[in-house]
Amino acid sequence: MTQRSARHEWSTTTPSLFRRSRYSKRADAFPCTTYFNTMSANVTELSGVYPMRVVSRLTGLTADTIRVWERRYQAVNPDRTDGNKRRYSGGQVRRLVLLRRATELGHSIGQVARLQDDELRRVIGETSQEVTSHASIYDALIDDYLEAIFKFDVQGAESMLSRTAAIVPPMKLTLEIMVPLMRRVGEAWHEGRLKISHEHIISGQLRSLLGTLMRHVEPAVGAPRVIVTTPPGHLHEFGAIIGAFMAASRGFEPIYLGADTPFENISDAAAQSGSVLILLSVARDCNTRERESLRAGLEALSRDHEVWVGIRDRNEQVIANARVTLFHQYDELDRALVAYRSS
Repeated sequence: MTQRSARHEWSTTTPSLFRRSRYSKRADAFPCTTYFNTMSANVTELSGVYPMRVVSRLTGLTADTIRVWERRYQAVNPDRTDGNKRRYSGGQVRRLVLLRRATELGHSIGQVARLQDDELRRVIGETSQEVTSHASIYDALIDDYLEAIFKFDVQGAESMLSRTAAIVPPMKLTLEIMVPLMRRVGEAWHEGRLKISHEHIISGQLRSLLGTLMRHVEPAVGAPRVIVTTPPGHLHEFGAIIGAFMAASRGFEPIYLGADTPFENISDAAAQSGSVLILLSVARDCNTRERESLRAGLEALSRDHEVWVGIRDRNEQVIANARVTLFHQYDELDRALVAYRSS
């Protein structure tokens, strides 16, 4: 992962991104339940060693194809467990992704299987230097996902997200795949490569995926509740969805109200549900009139509730003097959630 993506800034998109996201309703598009039920507890992402079923999901190759490429063409040489089970390193997973891309361009596996990784990159037109870290695997997944989106391969893009969610721990999925993905989307928007149609597909898929994952992180009985939403007039809900999922992952029970919620409704929901926190996401710039309205609404909320706001640091002055806690990065929110639960 590039250095700039490591800080996980609150807003990872351009101001216009997801402005129409409320019209993209694609509930339950990802069969995550099956993947969660089949995920083995001893598959740790930090180990850097992956069994066959995980490699298949990461690379998009069938297990039979991987075995044939290994046995017939010596494309990779995985280690073996005492029980003779294959175990692949991060570098081998990355190599299989490169080989798959080369074959998709029309090269036969026999032609490319013996090439070094840097030669494979030249074959497929990739110029990044060789890396074998987990970050490089995530980068490859993001590359493949965006390539599918640009080709309008909606089903293929969905499949990539769902199989990734199957084997990557939830917090790592959120911070190291979803957030960098949204940054890449923002860059593509600025470069003119991303169109409104692409935007709608991505926003619908990510919201559906995170919503599905959130439903599978069940809070303990009596877990503290937190209201999660965006203020009135703010339709960019992706930051709020990430915040809700992070809260659920840290032992809270998130009550997600969607986007563009009036302040009085937020206050009523918090009071009636007994929520201990209100978490708001402000992902775009505000004009002068909006700033005054936002500041007044936050001041009113903070009289009776503890209010946390995710906002870009350049917009901090928008709500200056409001008695709220500000977060500019997802990492900061995560640390605060952990500290709150342990206090």
